[in-house]
Amino acid sequence: MRLLQKLLRKPSISPGIVAVSFVANGFTIAITRYAEHERPRLLHAEFVPSSEVQLVPQLETLVKNHHLEEYDCHILLAPEHYRSISIEAPAVNSEEIKQAVGWRIADLLDYPLDQATIDYYYLPKSNRPNTPQMLEAVACTKDLVSTLSERCRQAGLHVKVIDIQETALRNLATLLPENQQGIALLHLEKDNGRVIIQKNGALYLSRKIGSGYQQLADSTIYSGLEPDIVEHDSLALEIQRSFDYVENFFDIPPITSLAVVLTPTDTQKIINFLTMSHGITARAMDLSAIVDSDILLSDATQNLCAPVIGASLRRALEAGQ
Repeated sequence: MRLLQKLLRKPSISPGIVAVSFVANGFTIAITRYAEHERPRLLHAEFVPSSEVQLVPQLETLVKNHHLEEYDCHILLAPEHYRSISIEAPAVNSEEIKQAVGWRIADLLDYPLDQATIDYYYLPKSNRPNTPQMLEAVACTKDLVSTLSERCRQAGLHVKVIDIQETALRNLATLLPENQQGIALLHLEKDNGRVIIQKNGALYLSRKIGSGYQQLADSTIYSGLEPDIVEHDSLALEIQRSFDYVENFFDIPPITSLAVVLTPTDTQKIINFLTMSHGITARAMDLSAIVDSDILLSDATQNLCAPVIGASLRRALEAGQ
């Protein structure tokens, strides 16, 4: 997903991608090196706690320490930075589509359309007769794009792409063995989460989850007491609804496998609940097993950095590696 492209065209292919996401209380960063005839290799990933004043100096230090001056910078928008809205594709020519999408979603935005950066991507076409072509519209403010881009430029980075959570997580899902038949990926953050469903790199659905791993851990389901499973049932219901929607709307064979990005603790307990109580075929996704890396990836680092790691693998997906 490219909301912003070619801010600075460079004459040669960069040695890799550095993905940065400005989140609450700091930023996450992932650095992936690309070499000819080799698989992409993750060199570094971490969450850096920071204040508004420290952001640029801390990022600049990482740029210098890891020699990132020639890397392409992909800024990954945090979930709260943008709106993603499913709409029927406007019946206009390709030159007018972005403007038509903007008009279609203008009333749903919290800011005037002339202050918005709008982009979109098409969803797969349904096999069901007479079903309209759908697309996903993405909107954020121009000021936000400008602010985040300027931070990176001040730190010495070459901003090339603005990415979103959906496509970053999709990049990770394509590395899984179930890619061809389709797979869902669940990423639970502390207070919320997201489930995506993709097949062969095509995004079929992205749905936000109202609870995160902290709410699940706080439930008495992990104690010896009679469990309060409201949060867990709600999570399972959202996942099952997502599977059902994709199967029915797109009229494709069921996609039933779920990969769960590791949480700081209790990943297997969440998976066991989904599997045993709701019959969802779920398993943990350990990035250490699917991404070539020079670093050790703890469960906590994987949870915090999975989206930026996915964003840093964008070139591999585009190249069909």
